[in-house]
Amino acid sequence: MTSPHEGPQEAPIVPPPPGTIADLFQEVLPDVEFTATQGAGDVILIIARDDVPRVLRTAKDEPRLDLKYLRCLLGIDHMEGGLEVVYQLYSFTHGHGVTIKTRLPLDDPRVASATPIWKGADWLERETAEMFGITFEGHPNPVPLLLPDDLTDHHPLRKDNPFAQMEEWQGMRLGDEASKVGHIPAGYESIAGEGGEEDGG
Repeated sequence: MTSPHEGPQEAPIVPPPPGTIADLFQEVLPDVEFTATQGAGDVILIIARDDVPRVLRTAKDEPRLDLKYLRCLLGIDHMEGGLEVVYQLYSFTHGHGVTIKTRLPLDDPRVASATPIWKGADWLERETAEMFGITFEGHPNPVPLLLPDDLTDHHPLRKDNPFAQMEEWQGMRLGDEASKVGHIPAGYESIAGEGGEEDGG
């Protein structure tokens, strides 16, 4: 199993078959550079961060796309490869969806806010900002959502956060059985004894 502190492996680019939503995006935005790949479910479109506002606005307003539902907005830490913002969109009209991704450099992790397009992006961007240290420019209320205001020395979901090794150790100590529970239960030492690492000695 790959350690969280080893370099992440990038998923290979698998071009989607003809006739997918990727072709629609290319038709309505012919001057935007897309890298399209077929994900496990949706088609994934990778774009430059400067194109994010235009692509998202078109995704929502263009009738052939009609991606009016922002299902999720999240961050991913690729370590030396930078930070990624992921937008998962869906159209109830057409029954299709798409995932849009943009990569941000570690020394300049900023991107335009999606709140002018989807009001529902408000809390999603606030959580992503505090967990990954990404700045969403133009956000109307960029204050912490889940963390205390004075927690400014690290971002919990970044792989370089000072507690990452402790969290990794907890997962190894608790073992596979704890992952089935979904949380750290009372009396976890007994679970660790069955499925996790045993104390040396």
